Amino acid sequence: MMVKVHPRSIAAILIALALGASPANAAPTTGRDSWQQPDRVVTDLNLKSGASVADIGCGSGYFTFRLAKAVGETGKVYATEISEKALKPVADRVARDKVANVACVLSDPTDTKLKADSLDAAFIANVLHHVPAEARASLVKDIVKAIKPGGFFFLVDWRVDAKVKNDPNNRIPKEDLIKFAKGAGLELDAEFFYLTNQVFLRFIKPAAKP
Repeated sequence: MMVKVHPRSIAAILIALALGASPANAAPTTGRDSWQQPDRVVTDLNLKSGASVADIGCGSGYFTFRLAKAVGETGKVYATEISEKALKPVADRVARDKVANVACVLSDPTDTKLKADSLDAAFIANVLHHVPAEARASLVKDIVKAIKPGGFFFLVDWRVDAKVKNDPNNRIPKEDLIKFAKGAGLELDAEFFYLTNQVFLRFIKPAAKP
C-alpha cells in the first residue's frame, strides 16, 4: 500500500525544537543542505538504535555519519564505494574520529560485497543515475539480496524535471526506479514529497513465506 507522506506539522516541528533542534545548534541550511534536507531525510528513515544499514555509493560520507548517529553505538553502517580513492575520505574520517560503528566496504559496480540478509535497511542517494543503464537492475538486485525480509530500501534520485544543472541527461524516470525495485522483489511502501529536486521512495522486502 502506498502511503503519501506530507510535510511535518507545525506541532511536530515545535516538538523537535523543544528536543534541541534549535537554530543555535542546527546544521546550516546552505549549499546542498538547503535542498537535500539530510537530517529530515535520515529522520524519515526511522532507523532504530542497533540497526544495520548500508549507505550505497557513500561518496564523501555526506549521509554516512548521519546514519551512524541514527543507529547509535550498537548499530552498524556499511559505507560502500567502488574505488579506494572514492572511499578514502570516509575511511580517513572513521580512523581520525574513531567512529566504531562505520565499516568501509570496497565494492564492485554490481556487487556490494554485503552479506545476504544482513541489513535492516539500505539507502542509496544520488547514485543510481551514475550507474550504466545496463547495470542498474543488477545493482538493485544485489542490494536487495543484502536486506533482511521485512527490511527497507530507500531510494533518492533526481526528478526528471528538477530545476538544477546536475546530470540532466542521466536522470531516471520515477516509473523506472520503481520497476528496478519491483523487479528485485520489493514492494513500494511509501513516497515522500518534500524534496523539490528528488524522488524519495521507500520499498519493503516482503517477509519470507512459510
